[in-house]
Amino acid sequence: MKSLLPIRRKSPHGKQRAPPSQDYVIQPQDCLSHLPVELLLVIFEHFTLPAHVLSALNVCRSWRAILLSPEIWTSFAERFAPGLVDHIRASSPSAEAQGEAFHDFALRQHHRCSGYFRLATHHMLRLNLDDDSFFTLSKQPPVASGGVHSLDSVRGLDPSAEDEHASRLKLYSHGRVAWWPEGWHIPSFAIVDDLRTRTRRMYLFPLNRTRRMSLPGGQWDVDRQRGWKTAMGEFLFVMGQEDAGVCVWHLERDEMRQLKLPGAFDRCVVQGGRLLFVGRRAAEVWTWTWDANSIQIIDTSEQGCYLPGPVTMGGQILLGYPPNPRPSPKVGLRFRDTDVKLDFILHPTNPDVLLVVTYDEVDLVVYELTSGQLTASISLPRSHLAYRVLQRSRSDDTVHYLRHERCDAHGGYCLVTAWLGPEQFCDGACACPGSLGSVCFNVYTKRFTAFVHHALYQRTPETHLWDGQLAVMVNGRRDAEDDAGTSAALESNMRPLVALLKPCDGLPNSEAPLISGSPLPLRSMRRPSNRTGTRAMAEGCVRFVPSNNEGELRHRPQRLDRVAYVLAAGGGGRRGPVDPHESVVDMDPLKAEWLNGDDKTLIYVAGKEYTIWRFGEDCDPNNDEKTVARAWRERWRSVVAGAGRGAKA
Repeated sequence: MKSLLPIRRKSPHGKQRAPPSQDYVIQPQDCLSHLPVELLLVIFEHFTLPAHVLSALNVCRSWRAILLSPEIWTSFAERFAPGLVDHIRASSPSAEAQGEAFHDFALRQHHRCSGYFRLATHHMLRLNLDDDSFFTLSKQPPVASGGVHSLDSVRGLDPSAEDEHASRLKLYSHGRVAWWPEGWHIPSFAIVDDLRTRTRRMYLFPLNRTRRMSLPGGQWDVDRQRGWKTAMGEFLFVMGQEDAGVCVWHLERDEMRQLKLPGAFDRCVVQGGRLLFVGRRAAEVWTWTWDANSIQIIDTSEQGCYLPGPVTMGGQILLGYPPNPRPSPKVGLRFRDTDVKLDFILHPTNPDVLLVVTYDEVDLVVYELTSGQLTASISLPRSHLAYRVLQRSRSDDTVHYLRHERCDAHGGYCLVTAWLGPEQFCDGACACPGSLGSVCFNVYTKRFTAFVHHALYQRTPETHLWDGQLAVMVNGRRDAEDDAGTSAALESNMRPLVALLKPCDGLPNSEAPLISGSPLPLRSMRRPSNRTGTRAMAEGCVRFVPSNNEGELRHRPQRLDRVAYVLAAGGGGRRGPVDPHESVVDMDPLKAEWLNGDDKTLIYVAGKEYTIWRFGEDCDPNNDEKTVARAWRERWRSVVAGAGRGAKA
């Protein structure tokens, strides 16, 4: 009964205000301030989307304090994102910081799932920086530590022949892209572009050696071109080679450290300031941290995770991919003798926890090791939807590797995404043909989840999963008033698109499927027309162009269901802001394509070009807190001025 009396109840949003003085005029209280926590939880059960919470947070400071109190935001987090409570509490020190972290999560998830991007730019892999370049070369990395301050210092590189370089973008992580201007001839020279600060760092492996190679007709000194392994995380960038060693650069401190591993490695996993290496000879596990700067050996085979044996990256023929080069993020580890798939996950907040994932084409098992000791073994139940996804994916003898990717901001990792065939997969009332299945695992809840998206393909496409939405690449045709319907006119109006598919809920699809000629819900952005610099979202429309040729190198879907929104990618050699209404004629089917991203970004890579969409308020370096505050003040002044003119009238 005490909780029902306001005078006897502890406020859910902190300390009570001091009693008002005699000169203070008491304002009427809002409807939530004196309700007990039990009733507040009942009321807030009607908030089913993060957008509902965001709307309530903007009502007043009292509501904001209530919604961000520990009793309330945890109830939202448990319903919206399992594992988010543990992730926020492990990464945020105070109760106030935890509430703000939940607010940031809800805002980013709403923008990402709704397609409300803040900035969309198209870039090209250009080696030479001119006056109007997006990036500025940073000379902070010391030359002695592998930093490159001038292209002339790179042996064998011809900057004037940039168009002839076989440039390749291989890695993306936390707003940075890593690419190699000459990935085959000079694999020891890499460039890291920071899309947030617009700075470029160039690295040349300082331990690069040459060997004497005997061939008929003579001898040549050639660089070691094979066996290079690379990885990049939030802070660390790794390059290594079996004979040359391993170098680790700290991307924020501009420091480099050299490692000497016990043997050759075939896989490197990065998480924060930690590294994990997988040995090639017997799948040994070596961990290293930047702060400790020491290598620790973890005997995973002794803990019963797997039998030791030689491993390799890939090596099997993937029937589900076209003959053009596949991106490295889609290839995983396997044992050469038993063909068991293998992967490793470093816990995002607990540095002592390591997860080992194995799949023998029947059982998917996740082993949790704490301080090198086995603490849990989680097997995928055979009654789980994820098990059906894995079994159906093997129906066409297609090989799918384990290669984890973050799929949300609260401990979720996507282990595999596979094409399940054109037949109906769902058991419920959903009758959509064609399905793509994704199997995920959450390191906090220690549970498997599965997502099914409906699209009609002939093979497994390149995809990216985030917060349950699956990004796939499609072709669209821009509507034009002077379109005569000829093949030349249709080709000139083509452009690449990225479609975000909503997961299937087992219910009948209330939306019409997208077939040939169907309008696509294109998200576009109008340029700001006011002084505040705010950007208004505008809806554009293009027509869906399905794939009708099974022999196409760049395969596209024939049908899409449950499309949340579509984003227009740039191309055609044009860099800068993306214009969704322009045509992109240069759509080379031989370019390697892949997708990646996180809660703040989505990136689409096609050969030497890539388009990136930034979500959230902090994506633009020019949009600092002072600029945002000034924009709100100007907006408030315009509202007051408009109200004053109305009163005079």
